Amino acid sequence: DGLKKSAFSREYSEIARQRALLMTLSEDIALPLLQIKSSLELLRAQDYAKSAARLHVHESNLSIDSGLQLVEAYKLLLGSDDYAKLPAEPLAVGAVMDDIAHKLTAYAKQYNTTIEVSVQHKLAPVLAHQPSLNSALEVLSTSIIRAQSAQTEKKSYHLVLGAHRSPDYTIAAGVFSNVHGLSDRTLRAARGLVGKARQPLPAVPAGAAAGVLVADMLCTAMWQPLRAAAHHNLPGLVTMLPASKQLQFV
Repeated sequence: DGLKKSAFSREYSEIARQRALLMTLSEDIALPLLQIKSSLELLRAQDYAKSAARLHVHESNLSIDSGLQLVEAYKLLLGSDDYAKLPAEPLAVGAVMDDIAHKLTAYAKQYNTTIEVSVQHKLAPVLAHQPSLNSALEVLSTSIIRAQSAQTEKKSYHLVLGAHRSPDYTIAAGVFSNVHGLSDRTLRAARGLVGKARQPLPAVPAGAAAGVLVADMLCTAMWQPLRAAAHHNLPGLVTMLPASKQLQFV
């Protein structure tokens, strides 16, 4: 009886946690949908220039892509309970980051943000589940792009996808920027508040929290949760990945 109650309690807690995360996710997805609605309303204007119409269609597509990225990451997270069965493989983290930077260039431009990939020379390949790593870094980058532009008003912003060796021979891979309020303490608090608070990550502006939380959970399932770190003195969030025993990539 006691075991059944304990199992039920754990299951109920997990359902509550997922419901709370889904609530945060739905609020974050609402933002790109509102952007699309605004663009469509502008397109209805009869005197709207064709060039401006094309621009708003392009921006709407970027907003749709952003929302879909978050949904796909969440779907991946829901399947990550059985992570032990997911195939981990040696990956060149620089190549993963190059792909993400290329994919997000147009989205970042919307927020006057440039993306740089900075990977330590002759970094060993990491051992990871590629879809999870891709998705985690992608939604984290998207969230940081939005958070950075919302926190401070500047003409331009910069975001770095970076990776470097750590003293314990693991590899730190993550996203670095000038976003304030993302520390180990706030991340720990956010993990404890998922399922209990509507906005478990108040340091991040509305519309950007779900990506950070989903990325953190994907990284936790994969190897280690996100943690605060710096790359060339630029603060950010990283996950620690085991180095593959294969030969280093040159």
